[in-house]
Amino acid sequence: MIEIFYLDKKVKKAQLKDLPKLKNNKVWIDIFKASKEDILTIGKIFDIHPLTVEDLVTSSTRIKVEEFPNYLFCVFYGLLKTKDIALKEVNFILGKDFLITNHNHDSPAFQDLKSNPEKIELLFNKGVEFIFHRLLDKEIDNFSPILETIDDDIETIEDSVAKKADSKMLQNILKMKRKVILLKKTVIPQREKISFIAKNDYKFISKKSIPYFRDIYDHSIRVADSIDNYREAVGNTFDVYMSTLSNNMNEVMKTLSIIATIALPLSVISGIYGTNFTKLPGSGFLYGFWTMIFVMVLVSVGMLLFFKKRRWF
Repeated sequence: MIEIFYLDKKVKKAQLKDLPKLKNNKVWIDIFKASKEDILTIGKIFDIHPLTVEDLVTSSTRIKVEEFPNYLFCVFYGLLKTKDIALKEVNFILGKDFLITNHNHDSPAFQDLKSNPEKIELLFNKGVEFIFHRLLDKEIDNFSPILETIDDDIETIEDSVAKKADSKMLQNILKMKRKVILLKKTVIPQREKISFIAKNDYKFISKKSIPYFRDIYDHSIRVADSIDNYREAVGNTFDVYMSTLSNNMNEVMKTLSIIATIALPLSVISGIYGTNFTKLPGSGFLYGFWTMIFVMVLVSVGMLLFFKKRRWF
């Protein structure tokens, strides 16, 4: 689907066939799951480089900011609101009086702006780069609620690990670690590319819009810093899990060692009285067996008291 907005005193919508007539107007073209033929048509109208057209057609393009003679091509990523972390690629082609956006996933930021012609008109009057700023700013801001969810999940895992360490908890830690690594691989290069727009001079980014892009850069820095903190927190949680698991194993081994130590003298006593000699001390005594059992119990209790006094358990 291709939606075309242009400024002619007011914001109006057009069809793809009308696009060649609108080259002198300020135009925003939003491409959503369009066919390759339609993208090639738009590329010819605005003299888009074949390599850029190829990036528009394919998915999973690396994050980039590339300057061409008649446009600036940018690839950034936003987050999808799903049960798990999912990235969505958004392409921007910014020219003198035109902006082409391309994405394969629906975005609330795009829908909100497209449903508000007055806002589009205001941005058009400032310059098409302000539409670019608006959309990119919203995509970066969308990281915040998802990062807050990750923060809550990490705290929950930390509390659970402190109470009990089990295999399910390890799966949750590793799953969270994969999420944070995925975000880090996206957020760090994205922060770097946004800094290019905020700090360098580009023909299609006006000086009056630079402070706004610097604000986006500040947001991207906060997002990257949060991801670094989460990565460290997940690493610490994993260390706590391994420490708790080790402590639990030590407690088990301590208990087994105490049982084995107590059983050792009992085995000696029972082994002596299990020999095949004809005469053994106390063998003819009426309460000989119970005397042996009493001695065993006495030895066991004595050893337990000794271990307790030494604080071995």
